[in-house]
Amino acid sequence: MPVIKYDRAQGINDYVDMLSAIYGPTQNYNKSTADIFQHMSEVCGVAGKHLFKKRDMEAASRFVPKIFGWACALISSVDPRNTTLADMILRKYPQACPYCLKSPCSCWIGEKPDLNDELLGKLYYRRAGTQGKSINELELMFSSIYGHSWSGPDGLSDPLVYIYLRLTEELAEVSEALRFRHLYPRNFENEIADFLGWWFALAIELRKRRGGESPLTDELLWSAYPGHCRDCESTPCFCQQGPVRELMSKPAPGAIGETDSITTLRNQGAYQEDLRGLASGALTVAKPIACIRIDIDKFKTVNDSYGHSAGDAALKHIATILRLKARPRDRIYRISGDEFGILMPDCTEEEAYGSMRRVSDALKDSEVTWTSSGGDKVNFFVSVSVGVAECQTEAQVAAAFEAADKASYLSKAAGRAQVTRATSMPRASDVASNEQPCAAS
Repeated sequence: MPVIKYDRAQGINDYVDMLSAIYGPTQNYNKSTADIFQHMSEVCGVAGKHLFKKRDMEAASRFVPKIFGWACALISSVDPRNTTLADMILRKYPQACPYCLKSPCSCWIGEKPDLNDELLGKLYYRRAGTQGKSINELELMFSSIYGHSWSGPDGLSDPLVYIYLRLTEELAEVSEALRFRHLYPRNFENEIADFLGWWFALAIELRKRRGGESPLTDELLWSAYPGHCRDCESTPCFCQQGPVRELMSKPAPGAIGETDSITTLRNQGAYQEDLRGLASGALTVAKPIACIRIDIDKFKTVNDSYGHSAGDAALKHIATILRLKARPRDRIYRISGDEFGILMPDCTEEEAYGSMRRVSDALKDSEVTWTSSGGDKVNFFVSVSVGVAECQTEAQVAAAFEAADKASYLSKAAGRAQVTRATSMPRASDVASNEQPCAAS
């Protein structure tokens, strides 16, 4: 599958598709609509804390894109009629206030007239084709309709306060629309359009407050979602699950066969699939790429001394340590019975070496705790022999893992509980030059 490309100036529908492609398959696949709405509410609250409690406009600006991101996730989760976001917005705001049908709005003070669905629909069909659907074009539309009203009905309110209050009000109405969606499915589209109208107002006003070279709204969004996950720089997101998510989640549909049943790490099948994806270009990661192979020392002795259930406890213990020392973007595999692998994007061999030294030290300081079938508690230590290698392209990953595997054997030969860098291994030519000729018979 080819790598999907996006750009900053894309339409608002493309942003929805992009965010779904990045986070849908790996991060949001099992979240319910309620879960996603709760995330959106939390992000709105954090943005408000930075705006009004801490008065930190820079920090608040980092959460404005997240509000939009979770709104897109909510739309992708609900989407009862597969209506695009641009349509949702323009059906409600066809380049005019939906109540007075004017731009700028003339009914924002006093009692609003009733909605006229027939006239609103006619305006939509007449104007939707001429209205730009990029983030900045929609922002200009909302600014033209309502920009003069953002200081409140009396004209004396702080626009930032008034806008945030209205955003919060619309958040509550989105919640109500979700609760009664089984009765009024179209109302969600209406309320999410209102919510995003005030989100655009918040982005505009925040830009004014920051002043100077404050980015346009599409730049603000792109800085948070630059066509891939900002943390792992991949599409779909390559980040491993966090501990809470691991407790709540089961493997994604279609990925059950890719999860190791004992450690819940990615299994050998997932490892081979990732290697194929990297080699074909379907999967891209940030460079350089560190590849790590890990062998458990004397694992057979553990099984022979205590039993296979103790061996399972050791595997889980090591997996826990690896998760704690790895970064969210790193992908950890149980490749075979006593072997693990780690793919570390944007990581040098030296950095990977340091990370694995920390793993080795952590195993020295923490015992495996195992309880036998008879109820006896046994504590014992395990160690690992590690090899690390670095490569510069996805096509070289398989070879780098082979080099790391060879380095792990040198770690075992050096006395176990060691980490060996592939670049420190003797070359075949060096070994050959050191061999002594046989004595003449």
